[in-house]
Amino acid sequence: MTAKPHAASAYDRIAHLYDVDMAQNMRFPDVDFYVRVSASKHGRVLELGCGNGRVLLELAACGIDVVGIDRSQKMLTELVRKGASRALHARTCAMDVRRLGFGVRFDVVLCPYSLVTYMTNECDVAQMLAEVNRVLAPGGIAVVDAFIPRPVGTNPEFARDYVRPYGQHSLVRSKRITALSTRVNRVERRYEVVSAGGTIEECIDTCEDIRVHAPHELIALLDACGLRTREAWWNYTSTTEIAGAQFFTVIAEGA
Repeated sequence: MTAKPHAASAYDRIAHLYDVDMAQNMRFPDVDFYVRVSASKHGRVLELGCGNGRVLLELAACGIDVVGIDRSQKMLTELVRKGASRALHARTCAMDVRRLGFGVRFDVVLCPYSLVTYMTNECDVAQMLAEVNRVLAPGGIAVVDAFIPRPVGTNPEFARDYVRPYGQHSLVRSKRITALSTRVNRVERRYEVVSAGGTIEECIDTCEDIRVHAPHELIALLDACGLRTREAWWNYTSTTEIAGAQFFTVIAEGA
């Protein structure tokens, strides 16, 4: 089995494609949800895994005092560029979510777009959530969401996900999923930038492992790290369970 590439390097390689790729894959109003929850605390917000600013820039645009961290320097560079184009000052730093180098406390810590699933080792999850609890101000809240597990068929070959406009070209993404265990899946993606004439101008392969968590397992993880569940949401819209929901989100209070 080949070794998994470092996650930061994968996102460094697709930073210029992200807004056409994963940013368009979210079908639910998660950004509105994060803005509403963050604004309700009237304090300082920290976003873990802020990427190129899909969430953070909307928080900043609403006047929320927010800081973002990510391991991908190229994603952060894209965030700053996009913020400047909107006259938004975006405060960011490159940092590991398992080792938060902050002396200040935050009223809200966001872990959006299923960030927790990318912590494939259980001690990594515990370390991240313990750090979240550590940097929470008294009365602060953590917001953690995760993909809801569903049966995934292993693909021996790459299967096409989509074709989308990308400037004067098209972006073609294909994917292959391999189950490494009952809890961990390896997701390989192939990106091809194709000209109008059919020439492949750029080809990028990435690889990520994800660890799935059922809703009750996510709550147990938070509780084990001293984060007490206050609210649970399905697809960012309902506190009542939705059949077939894709995302489960917990708002938890720190110790």
